[in-house]
Amino acid sequence: MKTLSLSALTALGLLAGAPVHAVPLFGQTPVVTVTVSRLQSQAQLAANLSQQGYSHVVLSAVTPNVTDPHPELNPGETASPATTPVRNGWNGVADKDGQTVQVYVTGL
Repeated sequence: MKTLSLSALTALGLLAGAPVHAVPLFGQTPVVTVTVSRLQSQAQLAANLSQQGYSHVVLSAVTPNVTDPHPELNPGETASPATTPVRNGWNGVADKDGQTVQVYVTGL
């Protein structure tokens, strides 16, 4: 019979008593889609969203990826909206009516 180490037993004890929360694997992410007919900067996009009632608009110079799933949280990626062009697809996040939405652009 194999024996378990004290740390393994402790871990098992902690896991056995830990509460479990069900989290759905798939859910709807709120999205705002903006159609842009000409190239513009992310600063112009943020101003347009603000005029439509969005606040806390944070647009990123790069899209999310495996190593950086939330580039909108990196100040280095959000520091130059006046010189960062809007791109098709995901550009960042914004808040409206107490809910954070993903900002997607189409039409470029």
